[in-house]
Amino acid sequence: MSNRIYRLIFTAAAAYNIAFGLWAALFPHAFFTLFRLTPPRYPAIWACLGMVVGLYGAGYAYAARHLDRAFPFIAIGLAGKVLGPIGWFLAVGNAELPFRTFPLIVFDDLIWWLPFGMFLLEGTAVATTLKRTAPYWCAALHIIAACGTLLFLRAYDVAHPERWRAGWLLWMVAALTLAGFYAWWGARVGKVIPFAITAVGLACDFAGESLFIGWIPAPGTSLYRTASLLTGGAGNGLYTLAAILLTLATPLPPLLRRWAWLAWASGIALTLFTILDISRGVVIASAALMTLFIPFVMMLGAKLR
Repeated sequence: MSNRIYRLIFTAAAAYNIAFGLWAALFPHAFFTLFRLTPPRYPAIWACLGMVVGLYGAGYAYAARHLDRAFPFIAIGLAGKVLGPIGWFLAVGNAELPFRTFPLIVFDDLIWWLPFGMFLLEGTAVATTLKRTAPYWCAALHIIAACGTLLFLRAYDVAHPERWRAGWLLWMVAALTLAGFYAWWGARVGKVIPFAITAVGLACDFAGESLFIGWIPAPGTSLYRTASLLTGGAGNGLYTLAAILLTLATPLPPLLRRWAWLAWASGIALTLFTILDISRGVVIASAALMTLFIPFVMMLGAKLR
């Protein structure tokens, strides 16, 4: 089961890198237009960088096909994905890049840290422990993210961007643990499709949250609405769909099954309220979802342990 998930992840990484490489090489001004940056004086340099990124994609495609020989490709890839954000933070700190370019390092680097790291740790006691305790990491990080919402995201506050960004960063970490939990759950019932759906949801979720973090759009603007639809609509909707499929495939005691359906009903309500732009409904559905979801994860972890 783990091999199927790693093949899926490395194939997605290959597709992303090749697509990004072609985009940067063929349209070297597009990135700068998208993020409202001054056009480069020598666009060929950016095009060449795109070619290098595309070559990484070829390596990930090979890794997906030959997992037994994938270690050096993934190790080099992860090293680059650690160095990339370091360089980005230095560039932002020196005012060479604006913070609104944050989505770039989210999809180039940060979203891959956990799966690449887990692959490199396969067979070690650390990986075994992380896999065994995946539900509890998921529950703990969702508790922390929920507390972060109360502390940092209760009201839009452009005067304190660090609080706003910290709140959304917590939800990004929580989303990664959710993907890990679904992988753990899927492995126990022999289902990989729910994880694939979760991965698409994670991409949507990260896209919305990276917009909130990088751009800090004001409520009522089109960018704020887009970010909300990506995270609360598409992301949450796909997470809920994956959970429903896993629930249908899992023998559960009657109480736990009813609890699960209440949680997923709250997830569906959150998706609908987000699409309909009913803010009070979003708040109520979010509170209900977290209240039901976190205990469910703990109980399921104990049940399937």
